[in-house]
Formats: sequence, C-alpha cells, structure tokens
Amino acid sequence: MAKRNRWRTKEAVRIAEQAGIKALRTGAEAILTEAIDETPIDTGTLRRSGTVTVGALPDGAQVYEAAESGSDMKDAFPGPEGKEKAVYISFNTPYARRQHEELGYNHPRGGKAKYLETPFNANKKKVIKYADKQIKKALKDAP
Repeated sequence: MAKRNRWRTKEAVRIAEQAGIKALRTGAEAILTEAIDETPIDTGTLRRSGTVTVGALPDGAQVYEAAESGSDMKDAFPGPEGKEKAVYISFNTPYARRQHEELGYNHPRGGKAKYLETPFNANKKKVIKYADKQIKKALKDAP
C-alpha cells in the first residue's frame, strides 16, 4: 500500500509569514538603530520619533507628541498593530521628510540627510537573507 502524505499548505503559509514578519521586524529594528545615529539632532525629538511598526504606519501625531515630550513610546501606540503583511520604519515629525531630503541643510550637532535611506540600502540584503534563513528554519522545525 502506498504511503499518503497530507500537504498542509495553509499552515505552511502561516508559519512562513509569521517567521518572515518576525525576521523583518528584527532587521528593521537594526536599521532603525543605525538610522537614529545618522538622524540630525537639535532637540532629539526627530531621533526619538523613529519607530518600527508591523501591519501599518503609526499615528504620526501620537508618535510626534510622545517623542516631543520625551515620554515612553509605548503610549503612542494605543491600538493593535495593523493587518498588512508589512514592516515599516518611520520617523514621525512634521519636518522629518524635509530633514531627510534636503541635502543642503547644515547639521552642526550631528546627523545628515538621507538618515533612513542610507542605512536601509546598506542593510536590506542582509535583512532579506536573515528573513529567508528564518523562514526556512521555521518550516523545517514545524511539526
């Protein structure tokens, strides 16, 4: 008699997605750490507004308020994370985009333009390899 195997594709997709999102979040946190070090500094609000979120972008106004006041960032995320299968790295001040894009700004206290783009581009291949490895491991270790 032939042996039968049952393919559990829905479970495999779920396992792969969970492992992938977890790995991408870990990679995004590493990128954010580098980006914060390259972020222009005046009061520190822009640096404190850097976040990693899963499933949706954060409420920028709430993050900005928490960053500006120096309070704990967990207070800026009152609801559950979003439903998108995506990981976001963002800086959440009204001037974050302009500081990022304006190449001619002088930053006497440190930091530079392209403070998120540069670390992202420098690390994206490593993060993808890490995610690939974690997905394969999760599928291999699945019951």
